[in-house]
Amino acid sequence: MNGTTDVGTEVPTSDKTIAEDTAPGPLPDNLYGQLPDWEFKLWPSSTTVIMASLFLALGFTVNMQITERIDTAMWGGISPLWGLFFFSLWNMPGAIFFGLPGALIVANINPIVANLTATNPLAPTFFATNTLYAVPMALWAWYFKRPGEGLTFTQISIAHFLSIPLAVVPLALIWLFVLNFTIEVIALWFVASAVFGWAGIFVAYPFAKKLLESGVVQR
Repeated sequence: MNGTTDVGTEVPTSDKTIAEDTAPGPLPDNLYGQLPDWEFKLWPSSTTVIMASLFLALGFTVNMQITERIDTAMWGGISPLWGLFFFSLWNMPGAIFFGLPGALIVANINPIVANLTATNPLAPTFFATNTLYAVPMALWAWYFKRPGEGLTFTQISIAHFLSIPLAVVPLALIWLFVLNFTIEVIALWFVASAVFGWAGIFVAYPFAKKLLESGVVQR
């Protein structure tokens, strides 16, 4: 009979804690958890901010070259529904990470290209549509952001929910004064446009988290 006991198979609790804290590999990815902290300024002036904003504006432009043409084919240019779904993917990070300069750069480069390439009959309104979303988002980020803390999904969602209807207002003016839609039809398209825009938060927020992890944003 062997009277020896097996030792060394149990790791003390303190050692387990140390091993877990120092274990390599990525942390669990919570797509809608609180954003990591970053340095926010409402009006930053660094070259890094300008370059990062131009990067987002380029991605926005490529994305919209596709979605705006799809909207024209599907809805006849009445409303850029898919554009409203995807535009927060780029405008939201530009606004909350890079303040008003980022908001204005990302919001207004794509409309220039959209008008030059005639992607959508409503392209002239995209300057106002994008800006009326991006600028309030930057102001909301300034209002909610606290030193040492990132914004939460709830905070971003509130800002997004309140800013989207502002972006639809220029479209409603076209429906009223140019297309001469009835109030009922305008209300229908307004609600549809807002719903598509609101739904965009579910792709924009995780994308913003990935940008923070990539090091594009100064933390």
